Amino acid sequence: MKKLTFWLTSLLLIQLLLAAALLWNSQREARLNQPKPLLSIDWQAIDSVSIEDKANGVYIARSEKQWMLSKQQLPASNDKVNGLLGNLEKLHTGWPVATTSKSHKRFDVAEDKFIRRVQLYSGGEVLGELFFGSAPGLRQSHVRRKGDDSIYTVDIDTLDMLPSSRPWFDTALLAVKDARAIKGPDYNIKKAGTFWTFNRTGPSIFLGNTKEGKLNQENVGRLDKALADLVIQRTANNFQPDYQSAETVEVKLVVSDAKNSWTYHFVRDEGRHYVRRSDRDLFFAMRKSVFDSIASIRQVDLIFDQTESSTTLTEGLKEAVMEQ
Repeated sequence: MKKLTFWLTSLLLIQLLLAAALLWNSQREARLNQPKPLLSIDWQAIDSVSIEDKANGVYIARSEKQWMLSKQQLPASNDKVNGLLGNLEKLHTGWPVATTSKSHKRFDVAEDKFIRRVQLYSGGEVLGELFFGSAPGLRQSHVRRKGDDSIYTVDIDTLDMLPSSRPWFDTALLAVKDARAIKGPDYNIKKAGTFWTFNRTGPSIFLGNTKEGKLNQENVGRLDKALADLVIQRTANNFQPDYQSAETVEVKLVVSDAKNSWTYHFVRDEGRHYVRRSDRDLFFAMRKSVFDSIASIRQVDLIFDQTESSTTLTEGLKEAVMEQ
């Protein structure tokens, strides 16, 4: 009886020790796999970013407060680049889906087989390097840090990290957000307070009045907005207008804000549309609708219709007489 009690007590102690060991090990694993930043780096120090797939790549560097596409020396969209860095900073580890080097190729996060590779630099030194692979779910990716065999699932889409210049290019590069003066093919206008007037010397009694008519503030506002919303699509590196062709049309605009003045050359050539600005010796392709909203405008489009205005005034006077 004593022997039986001894063995039962020993078995109970062993079970308690096993349970304690399992609990300790489970808690230890839980602590080890608690969400932590995927990259523990100084994100404010990052001054350049490299994004690659197996065929292409883009390198973006910061110049003072502006991100630049280094090869083209053209501004990148600050919002897009800062947005990417913000999303990368938010990535955290969790329970790994795999922890061995043999699994890297299976999840497309190997050094010679990946969907995206992102490198983050500061002063020429690599602060962090990530390999993004297959997508386990919508807007998700498998990811691995360089030097770490563990693979995690994170909430980021590789489509947000395209390895070419075009998605990062600042399409609002030539926009003028607060134009104060616009000189077109047959008009010259300036902004006085919140209203637009004809830009001329000498006193003026009626706002926007000339012998040609009175400025339609709504129509001028559309032109102003078109310049503020001007969007270009891509660089046209090899384009040179064929000015000898009858089909080539060029329209010149001079646009000024409070600090700067630029000369725009809008060109229609063989059914395609381009623009160049005086501060950049390069043409950019643009949509026809954007081209037309600026380059097709003439003074007649910016003033009230004289006939329509006279007819409206006459009808108003007639109605007033009849009411009396």
